[in-house]
Amino acid sequence: MTTYCLCEPCRTAYSIRTDSARLAALLRLQYGEYFYPGRAEGFPISVTETGGRFEIRTPQGVRTAQFPLQAIDDILFENTRFDGDIFALHGAAVEWNGTACLFLAATTGGKTTLASYLTSQGFGYITDDCILLERESFRVRPCCTPIHLREGGLEVLRRRRAVPERLRLLDDGAVKRYVYTPRRRAGCALPLGAIYFIQRTEGENSLLPMTATERITELMKAPVTDYPVNAEYLKFLSRLAKEKCGRLLYSEMDFAAEVMQNG
Repeated sequence: MTTYCLCEPCRTAYSIRTDSARLAALLRLQYGEYFYPGRAEGFPISVTETGGRFEIRTPQGVRTAQFPLQAIDDILFENTRFDGDIFALHGAAVEWNGTACLFLAATTGGKTTLASYLTSQGFGYITDDCILLERESFRVRPCCTPIHLREGGLEVLRRRRAVPERLRLLDDGAVKRYVYTPRRRAGCALPLGAIYFIQRTEGENSLLPMTATERITELMKAPVTDYPVNAEYLKFLSRLAKEKCGRLLYSEMDFAAEVMQNG
C-alpha cells in the first residue's frame, strides 16, 4: 500500500492509501499537483483492488465500486469542509490584467470549455470548477487542478482551432475526460474583477445588466457546499452583489473574451 496526500487549497485534506497503481495514476490525472506521494494528517481513505473491483474504506464505513473515481468524488463531496474565511462557488475563473474574472453556470453550462478557450487566448488560468473567494477582501485564490474537457467541449474547441496541447485521456470506464493543465496559471490570490452569469445561446451575444435582487438570487445558487442562510450570510451576499456583475449571453466565445478583456 502506498500513501498519498490529496491537499487542494483551502479545504479538508485527505490521506489516501491504495495498492492500485492504476487508481493512483487516475487520481494524479484528476487532481494534478494536489495529489502526490506522502503522509498527511487528513481524512483517511483506504482503497484496495481485487479482481477489477475496489473496496473503499473510510471512518464512515466500507463501499465497493467497479469504477472508483465517482465513489471517491462522492466521499470528498460528503466530507470536504472549506476554510472559514473562504466562500466556495461552483464556477470557473481566469485572470486578465491582474484581476480575476469569474463565470458561473450550472453543470454542463459551458464553464470548462469557455475557460479552456480563454486560456488559449492569453488569459491566465485560476480554476475550472471551484472558485475560492476570500470573504473579507474578495480576492480569488487559485486552485489550478487540471481542466477536464468532455467530448462535446473538445469538439467545440476543435471547430475554433483551439484544442489544447498535451491532452491526456482520463478514463476509468465510467468517467471519460480529456485532461490538461494550462501553461499560464495564476500563482497568487487576485483581486476580483467581475462576476459573469453565463449562458450559451444559438445566436445572441449580449451583456445584460442585473438588479440587486437578481444578483443575490443567482449568487445563492452558486455555492459548492451548503452554507447556513442566516443574517450574516445574506449580508455577505448583499455586499458581494455590489461588485461588478452581469448576465453574459454568448454564442461566440470571442465575444465573451472581449467582454472580459474590456472589464
